[in-house]
Amino acid sequence: MRALLALALLLATPAMACDPDELERAMTEICTAATAGAAEAVEAAQPFARAEERAQLDARLTQIRQDCAQGDPAVAAREAARLARIAARIEARADQPRPASL
Repeated sequence: MRALLALALLLATPAMACDPDELERAMTEICTAATAGAAEAVEAAQPFARAEERAQLDARLTQIRQDCAQGDPAVAAREAARLARIAARIEARADQPRPASL
């Protein structure tokens, strides 16, 4: 839900392009909201993730937070949405029946 709100705000941002400070503030706010949503998704997926997946999720979340603060917040917001989708797929595995052992 937060990712969708962040995306909507991201698409509405060009109207604020006249004031660079306001644009930067808005982009940081959007990025922060998207990152928070991704963090929630990663947290929910952690119990179902394999060890290497947990490490990758954590590393990507850390990178997104850094990009949001010091890099390009628009790119970071898009990456946050992608990370949330990956986390959701991992969490969804919990609902799948386990294959019978041979």
